[in-house]
Amino acid sequence: MISCDYIIIGAGFAGASTAYHLTRRGMTDILLLEQEAIPGFHSSGRNAAMIRQCVSDPALTELARDGAAFLSNFPSDWPVPVQFKRNGSLLLGSGEGWEKLKRDAETGRRLAIGVELWTPEQAKRHVPVLEEAEFNGAVWCATDGIIDIHALLSGYLKAAADRGARIRYGLTVSAIQPVGSDGFEVTAGNDIIRARTVINATGAWVNTIARMAGAAELPLHPCRRHLFVSPPLSWADAGWPFVWDVSHDIYFRPEGQGLLLCACDQVELSPGDPPVDGSVQELLAEKIQRYIPGLCSVAISKRWAGFRTLSGDGRFVIGWDPKIKNFFWVAGLGGHGVTTSAAVGALAADILVGGREKEPEAFSPKRFST
Repeated sequence: MISCDYIIIGAGFAGASTAYHLTRRGMTDILLLEQEAIPGFHSSGRNAAMIRQCVSDPALTELARDGAAFLSNFPSDWPVPVQFKRNGSLLLGSGEGWEKLKRDAETGRRLAIGVELWTPEQAKRHVPVLEEAEFNGAVWCATDGIIDIHALLSGYLKAAADRGARIRYGLTVSAIQPVGSDGFEVTAGNDIIRARTVINATGAWVNTIARMAGAAELPLHPCRRHLFVSPPLSWADAGWPFVWDVSHDIYFRPEGQGLLLCACDQVELSPGDPPVDGSVQELLAEKIQRYIPGLCSVAISKRWAGFRTLSGDGRFVIGWDPKIKNFFWVAGLGGHGVTTSAAVGALAADILVGGREKEPEAFSPKRFST
């Protein structure tokens, strides 16, 4: 039988960063399990790789700020080069959406995030393809950008392994049995693993794992979202920021010599490998025509779908299970997992090592049981 202090299920950003930060706090008896043959096969490897700090919820804004700061200044012993193109972000708003965006910007300013309010004319000068778009204003954040998600995930995993964490791929957890006050026996493949603490970082599968362990089932919803990539475009500028019309839920950013685009679709599905829905490309075309007509000529050469797992109130779930002992959640990072990964892992490690008194109420799983 294999034994460890901590078994982390899921080697995406939630699990990898938690393992990394635990090892930095001297906790090295860690086994990280991943059901796929490679890390980042699902959400952590299929997202738009955008670092965005200006969001609506102050609690999430703090994590986004701290996560972006880590990505801008990696520790000296960070093992993998990670390209972070700080081209900035441009968030567009119209009507009440613009009023809300201004409030979000003020929240960012209070938390020391460098944001500016721009006129439509300023935004159009910076990204000329917006010339025909109609919006009331924009929020500019120069310290946002695009990051190499695969290198970042590899960095967390390699750094954790260098400090003693064990990582095993291609092992699907099939059973979790509480064993008195001593923790759990976890069946994965042909192995039985005795662990003092189970850390559930399985993205879309978090409630599947919770049910196995007899833990609480939480309002966490795996939602499919599509991304599209264009062929090379002679007029696209690789130095553009990512541009997000938050009032109409559409964004684009440079990708190679072309663009990556998203219609911000969201449909709840069962965990798995989400199929591509051809109708979403039609939705994207409709939104482009209505809101960013300068992109009407853009063709699509590649498309894929991935999951964003969202909680019922939109906040992350980080902390101890309210129903059973020694079962810990790092979940519900939908849409913000890359940006906040370092801060989420640090917070999870602090709670795990420091005790329940460090569990912020905003993210506690217990908030759903009251």
